[in-house]
Amino acid sequence: MDTLSGALNTRWFWYSILTVIGWAGWAIFLKLGSVEIPSEPSLFLQTAGMVPLAVVLWLGGSVRGPQSKKGIMYSLLNGIISGAGILCLLAAYRSGGNTSVVAVTTALYPLVTFVLAVLLLREKLNKSQMLGLVLATVSIVIFSL
Repeated sequence: MDTLSGALNTRWFWYSILTVIGWAGWAIFLKLGSVEIPSEPSLFLQTAGMVPLAVVLWLGGSVRGPQSKKGIMYSLLNGIISGAGILCLLAAYRSGGNTSVVAVTTALYPLVTFVLAVLLLREKLNKSQMLGLVLATVSIVIFSL
């Protein structure tokens, strides 16, 4: 119980909750948009929708000149991979996939992230985190049935 109480008092927890809310809205609007327009314009317009936020961050002084060429490369690769993933997600929605099942199935990405983090970053999970991964996977499989 102390762990839960501790999490509720941390910034990362609330930022994570806001992320979940934001991504849920993103998935719903992505599905609605995919019914109305093709994937490519949808991806373009979604990206264009981020521009006002980028301008606000820039004007607010949050964006400084990049200092690391590696960081720039990783960020650009992130954008490319994210864009490709969004195109695939749009294809899943447009092909008649049930929004809730598609969203939950694509939520398996943490499993891939875990494998990559272990292989590339040498990260380790403890037993309770491993159990959480297994239970999350089982719940996603059950939900998609």
